[in-house]
Amino acid sequence: MTQVMKLSRRALSVCLVAVFAVGGAPVVDTPTAVVAADAPWVLPTSPPRCTTEQMNSGNVGACVITLGPGLPETRGWPQPPFPEPENPTVIPWVDLGIGASGPIVAKVQSALVAWGADIAADGQFGPVTQMAVKSYQTANGLASTGIVDQAMATLLGVQNTTGGTFPPSGWTWLGWGYNSSPALAAFEAQLVGNQQQIGAMRPGSLRSFPGSLPLFENFYAEIQARGYVIGDGGSYVFRCTASTRKDCAGLTRAALSNHAYGLASDINTAKNPMKTYYGVNGQTACQTPVVTDMPQWVIQTAEKWGLYWGGYGWSSGCQSPATVRTSVSRDPMHFEFNGTPEQARAILRYNLGAGACINLVDENAYMYQWCMLARETPGPGSRIAVDTNAPAGATAALVNIATTSAVSNGYITAEDCAARPLGVRQWSNGNVRAGRTASATAIVSLDAQGRFCLYQSSTFHSVVDVQGYFMPSAAAPAGNLYTPVSPVRALDTRTQPVCTPAGSCIPVGPVPADMKVGVTAVTSVSPVAALTNLTAIDPSQPGYVTADACDNLVPGPQTRSNLNFTIGETIRTNMAVVPVVVNSLGAQFCTYSPRQIQEIVDVVGYFNPPAQGGLGYTPVGPTRLVDTRGCWTDPVTGVQRCGVANGAGAIIRAQAPAGASAVVINITGVQPVSAGMLVPAACATMATGGAASPAVQASPGGSIANLAVVPVDANGMFCVQMTSSMHVVLDLVGTFSPTGDLRFVPVSPVRLLDSRPPA
Repeated sequence: MTQVMKLSRRALSVCLVAVFAVGGAPVVDTPTAVVAADAPWVLPTSPPRCTTEQMNSGNVGACVITLGPGLPETRGWPQPPFPEPENPTVIPWVDLGIGASGPIVAKVQSALVAWGADIAADGQFGPVTQMAVKSYQTANGLASTGIVDQAMATLLGVQNTTGGTFPPSGWTWLGWGYNSSPALAAFEAQLVGNQQQIGAMRPGSLRSFPGSLPLFENFYAEIQARGYVIGDGGSYVFRCTASTRKDCAGLTRAALSNHAYGLASDINTAKNPMKTYYGVNGQTACQTPVVTDMPQWVIQTAEKWGLYWGGYGWSSGCQSPATVRTSVSRDPMHFEFNGTPEQARAILRYNLGAGACINLVDENAYMYQWCMLARETPGPGSRIAVDTNAPAGATAALVNIATTSAVSNGYITAEDCAARPLGVRQWSNGNVRAGRTASATAIVSLDAQGRFCLYQSSTFHSVVDVQGYFMPSAAAPAGNLYTPVSPVRALDTRTQPVCTPAGSCIPVGPVPADMKVGVTAVTSVSPVAALTNLTAIDPSQPGYVTADACDNLVPGPQTRSNLNFTIGETIRTNMAVVPVVVNSLGAQFCTYSPRQIQEIVDVVGYFNPPAQGGLGYTPVGPTRLVDTRGCWTDPVTGVQRCGVANGAGAIIRAQAPAGASAVVINITGVQPVSAGMLVPAACATMATGGAASPAVQASPGGSIANLAVVPVDANGMFCVQMTSSMHVVLDLVGTFSPTGDLRFVPVSPVRLLDSRPPA
């Protein structure tokens, strides 16, 4: 297997906005009443600085994450642009050494950081900067003097300038920040805002990077739940620090505030003013009470979420009232996050709980592991890599894909994991409805490592179970071929007794919850697996149906399923390939559901040993054969229709590839006017009223899809009939034919992926 690559800091900081959603408003524990500690904390004592181990573990409630050297981009956050003067005048270079300061020093420091130096671009030329200068000089063949002369400045690409137009074009100063300036459009597109009201905070009032916003959201939620009243608050403002010129004129990016990154937030500004405090009567300034309305528990809550409180002070500040300072600048309105994206992630996982770890693939085919939070759900644009653990030589797998926890309608597409642009996919393997759990069977092509990718168009969890593999005859000479049959109704609990595999029966259904049901179909071959349509009707509660060989299926909670249903759904169908055992009665398998349901099982084909004859599989496409939402031409009559929904009873004809005996198609019912079915069959069978099995049970409110294997006529035609008005989409994914080389190797269903949080 190809090794999963570690997620880079930049990818970590921006990944969440593209593909993940943390559902709903922040969740806090039952609020704890605080009485004795409600008085403002006017003589604060800072906890010790967090160790690297504490920050990486996420357990930071008893320490503080203080500001280290470098701007946030040196810690892995995206780098914003900076308003440099336009058309400045270049002036003669003045050598820089220990003690120099100002914007030109910051420019040199920034260039050294870009070269690889681990220093802060703070505009102060001290011993650390001198060491970096000497290292650069040595590495580039210059005399190691520690002085930045003209030769070194030229090599660094730094010029001494003055004047110029400010603010430059593309930057608009609003009096408090540059927010929404055209020059910031690309940077601001990486920020996200709170989607729901958080106490007094309106949606969108907190803005930060996706990886850090939940820290602020949960902090705001928790302190308000415990009784702290917020009158005003906010986070993102693109400006320089309050102790400099906020419009950044004459400064370098070293002066940018953490607010410019959305990594800081101010609360109740009038009640918590930024002030410089001085000592009184010869005492240290740290003993001068702070003007604040914040009790100690608010600050401790901030530290739990990794946020540093400005009330401890800047420029070393006050670690306690006993710290000796002649003056100290305190900013009690201010909270900021000074850690890395990985550390923010660790804090969230520690406080919110851990979810599943999945492998993601971006549009450039870069694969990395992403470990979710307990309430996190893969969202629009996710491409989840699924390792099928395929046997050597397998080129395709038959899988069941279930989707759940959807917040909106959407679809899921099984595709290769190669580089692909972001955006809409042209076909799907299943459709997703808000609030419902749905299943769809798919035959997916595998790469050399036995993998495929799932792309999803909206926010939901995915569960994937493998039911078998397709392998070339050379790799699996004993692999099975496909024998289609006229659909056989092997079970209908509405009209016949329900029996266990041992022969113990009850009257006509529904099937009681937790009953193992035996299903037997007469067959002329000796199959190892049956291709079936499973249908659940009138479920008592949300649940699932699992089908397997009877000896493999033990009643109780299952680790895999073939069909999922939701309360309120009258009927739900899905295709399954089920391992069988042949006995004197025929081919037998079993089904199980933890819920009371009516159940129908139609057998439409078998996979049997090659000595008994049959058809091999050939992957095709996927290729769109019909989409009645656009223009569709009937291949027999030549009549074209455009954008016209098919009426109840309408039959759609499509042409199969030459030589195909059966087609494997994904059938989607779109915009059904009322509940109805899509029934595929050979056109001759449909014309004579022969047996057919519904593949899709459609209902108003969205699209629904399912896989079907459909025999074709001698002229290569097959048909799909609908029982209610709707549009139909047919995507060809493969064929079965005498010349098809891939053979099927069934397995007892194995769970490959479950993005839901651990139970």
